[in-house]
Amino acid sequence: MTQATATTLALEAGEIEIWPQSVAIQDWIEPTVKIAVFEDTARFHPRLIERVLALETDPVLGKTFPGYVGSAKVYHVDRWNCPEAELIHRRALEMFHRVLGTDKVSVDLSWSNIYRNGDYCLPHSHVRSTASIVYFLELGLDAESDGDTHGGAGRGRFMFTDPRMKVCCREEAQAMTTPGGPIACNGMMLMFPSALVHMVDVYRLPGPRITLSWNLNEDPVPGAPLPA
Repeated sequence: MTQATATTLALEAGEIEIWPQSVAIQDWIEPTVKIAVFEDTARFHPRLIERVLALETDPVLGKTFPGYVGSAKVYHVDRWNCPEAELIHRRALEMFHRVLGTDKVSVDLSWSNIYRNGDYCLPHSHVRSTASIVYFLELGLDAESDGDTHGGAGRGRFMFTDPRMKVCCREEAQAMTTPGGPIACNGMMLMFPSALVHMVDVYRLPGPRITLSWNLNEDPVPGAPLPA
């Protein structure tokens, strides 16, 4: 993978900024949740999607799970031997730097999630990390959705279900009554404290829904992030 300068990478589509100057990091309703949306996705998404799906059955990096934890995963984004994967990996690290105002970052684990018809993920938190990042690579839009990825049931919506979040407790403090999350789009990067409880609703569209995730700290955490 060729790095053209300290701020760009060379892809098949040409040189591309690691963090475009036009991309701002914004607060969601809950200020601990940060959002950035990249608009240059046409230049690298097709090849990145192709690479994720090709690695799905890789005996080292790929693993298939029951539907309640997301069907299939491809681990270690930085080992995919793919410039487009290197780009989005670098963007995730840069978001961590910018949000926390630190020069340090350690990746405890990174992976892709591939959802197919009937897959979902139960409410959970991430361990061994300070911050988690999700990147929405392919939300599986169908011809009838008109770009509304979360307008109805079956679209695999990412949602927070945490009683510590006011947005989830609209009836009574610390009583989780209202799951909710940002309206996602392809190219959105979402960063949040790893301890926040979140989930993915059941996915029912015909094509795969693909996201990438990172668990990050300033300093490495001892031990292995995956079970033996």
